[in-house]
Amino acid sequence: MKTVASVLFILSLGPIAHAQDGGMASAYSFGGACAAQGIWTQSALSATQNLRKVTLQLKDDPNCKALGNSVQSAIQNMENSIQGASDTPSRVSRLSQLPQEINALRSFLNSAPDMKQQILRTMMDRSIESATLGAQVSQDSANMSVVNSTAQSMGDFGTRLQRSTQTGLSMLNQVVDSIPQLDQCLTGDGQAVLGNVISSAVKIASSFASSGQDLTGSQIATTISKLTNLTRERKYTAVLRKLNQQEFLSSMACLMEVTSESYCQARDGMNLFQKGMKDLTIQKSKSSDLSAGNPFVGYYVLNTHVPNITKWLQKIQIGVDPKLPTDATFQNKILQEVVDFQKGVKTLLGDFNTGVETIRKMENLQAKQNAVLKLLTQTTGSMVGQQGFGRNDDVMNFFLMSTNAMKIPFALLGMGVPDNVSGKAMPLMSYSEWLQANMETMPIFQDPVALTETIGKNMQEIIRVANISAIEYFNRWYIVDKAALVNESTIDINYTVQDSLKAINQYLEAEKGRIAKYNGNLNIVPTILDTQMRIGKILKAYENLEAIGKNALIDRKNINQTQESLQETAEAYEKLVTTVYEQFNVMLSRSGFLANRMVNFVYQDYIMLLNNKVDFTPYQEDLFSASGMAMMDKMLAMYNGNPSNIQTDLNMALRINKGNLEALDGLIKDNVIGTISNLKQIENGESAGFFTRMDRMLGDSSEDWVATAKDKNPTTRKVLKFLHKYSLTNLIGSYFYGSKHSDRYGSEVDVTTAPQSEFDDAENVRAQLCIQALAFNNQNGLRELCNGVVLKTPLPEKLKGMNVAYNQKLTAYQNDKSLNAQKKQAFNHSDRICAFRDYNIRNMAVFMSLNQNKK
Repeated sequence: MKTVASVLFILSLGPIAHAQDGGMASAYSFGGACAAQGIWTQSALSATQNLRKVTLQLKDDPNCKALGNSVQSAIQNMENSIQGASDTPSRVSRLSQLPQEINALRSFLNSAPDMKQQILRTMMDRSIESATLGAQVSQDSANMSVVNSTAQSMGDFGTRLQRSTQTGLSMLNQVVDSIPQLDQCLTGDGQAVLGNVISSAVKIASSFASSGQDLTGSQIATTISKLTNLTRERKYTAVLRKLNQQEFLSSMACLMEVTSESYCQARDGMNLFQKGMKDLTIQKSKSSDLSAGNPFVGYYVLNTHVPNITKWLQKIQIGVDPKLPTDATFQNKILQEVVDFQKGVKTLLGDFNTGVETIRKMENLQAKQNAVLKLLTQTTGSMVGQQGFGRNDDVMNFFLMSTNAMKIPFALLGMGVPDNVSGKAMPLMSYSEWLQANMETMPIFQDPVALTETIGKNMQEIIRVANISAIEYFNRWYIVDKAALVNESTIDINYTVQDSLKAINQYLEAEKGRIAKYNGNLNIVPTILDTQMRIGKILKAYENLEAIGKNALIDRKNINQTQESLQETAEAYEKLVTTVYEQFNVMLSRSGFLANRMVNFVYQDYIMLLNNKVDFTPYQEDLFSASGMAMMDKMLAMYNGNPSNIQTDLNMALRINKGNLEALDGLIKDNVIGTISNLKQIENGESAGFFTRMDRMLGDSSEDWVATAKDKNPTTRKVLKFLHKYSLTNLIGSYFYGSKHSDRYGSEVDVTTAPQSEFDDAENVRAQLCIQALAFNNQNGLRELCNGVVLKTPLPEKLKGMNVAYNQKLTAYQNDKSLNAQKKQAFNHSDRICAFRDYNIRNMAVFMSLNQNKK
């Protein structure tokens, strides 16, 4: 089928990722980023987080809490005063008892010498307590008159009644003072005010009537205060709970997707590994290379040859590791000089282009001439100045490696150096003095705008030559052992870098033929030719090196090479590395120059073939064989060529992922079931009453009970489940079952009652969760809720096999007579775990194929 081949190709060109933006998330927002939740879901979750923020702001409005805070503060102060009045006499009483206890212990010591140690320790404790209380009583002596007065006044009932009345009036004044601030609170009602007044009165009366000895009245007052605030607080907690549910829904779906995807990737890896091990002859034979006429050859080039070259380019870019601190210092100096040069070139181009735009806007000829001369002076100064883009005097100036400072300003103008500047004629003048003296009579200065274009072209050429000098300098001093680096590119068990370059060149030649045949995009042809030219120069450098080796083998008598031949060999290695640096623009593009171009070439080639309705079917077997070989090679490279390590690692990954799924089952399965039940009720327009939840609870409890039955006959199990569901034992046990699975059944507070949209969002989300929940090993509690559920494709209905049905996946492989019971269960569970992933890939593959064939 053409579709499957298409997706393998397109997926190799560039993965799609979604990033989840941060926000004011709750503890229920933990899903992370997953493919099925893109910008629309993230936007909805952002609105949820914003609502949470607003709700918390309203809940914590200081105006709404002003009265309670004021009253509670006053009560606390009075309670502290009363407590002090009650505590002081108790300290005095205890202090008077301690001498008697110490004397009693001293007398007991004489009659019980065998307990001397314990008695002495107790006497020491009492002595320390006596000293401590004595200090506290002395500290309170200054306030004793006030304390005694307060205590005595409390002893009289009439006085206590009078003091409580006065304190109540004081409290009422505080309440009145708080009302203007309370009016600014837009949430809640005046019941909170009344509640605080009542609670304050009760607490005051209890405190003064009991003199701090009985806290019952105070606790009643505090309870009344809290109850009056409960209504307002519950309003916000209910909203926050509802918002948490929305985030939790997204997080559960995302967590199931990510965990299942991890297992599916390990499973795919094991399938590929086992297939590769069964066909080792294909893995080690180049006879499976795709021919140039195969439309999938571009896919193979991208996945095999381009990474092979890119990996080698990265080694050229990085260089050799330093062995000593002095080596590191030297390499860093070389690298910094080249980096400063490249940064300086960027600054030079920016300043020059800005100056050109300024000159274009001028109207006066003299002003333009002066501006051009100034621009020329600034450009020359940047190139040949004292430091030449460097940060100190000893930094290498790459502009002056192939020319001298005197020639550069005139090279920019496109003319030779005048005799008065070179010293061949007198008087001797600097270049700026000579230009100022002759500028008005020079023809090139009569059109300043055209002159800036000439300077710009000449400047680009000077920069190109300087860039070559920088590359040669870098290669000479930063990459020490060039021979080893080049030899590494010619040694590999599968493809050398040289092989890959030839394969890419062959592919580009074939693509040019296909463009001519199918009247393809001609705009890309010049870039293809440029790429082939660059590859050709590198292959020519390889040929030169091979010629030196061939000549050395022919002249076997001259075993000891001469100094000239050694120098020639070294220069050939250096020339090859320098050519690669220059042609693939390694200094600026790093290792991505060729890779970026090849992605465009291959993608364009593939689109052209699709638009011309080329039949891919005959070539699919070659594609799968070649891609499998490429992936197998990559796997072996990651594990140092040891297939045993690959198998061990994959087995461990599969087992861990199965354990993760089991842990996920215990963590969120009940919540998933509760959410699916709620979505089903919304979909059907039902209400979630007590009896509905009770019926589900009885059914789930019976299903768990039947699962333990020895009789595996489906009909017998149905009868047993029906009889057990409404039995007295199950009715009693359902209470404990419901407590154990409380998240599964929830309450009326947890139910979402908003109807679904005209796009059947509740039905579709329920279908998604049911398919994802197939990953749970035990499907009890899900079977009835997900019975008949189908996750439908967004593609046209005429396309078959795009939907995924819960019932079909639940019984997959169960009727396969070629498998034993253990294998049936293993294949079934793996297929269920990857059901949602496979659904997404299948729909994306078919859509991409349809999208390319829309013409």
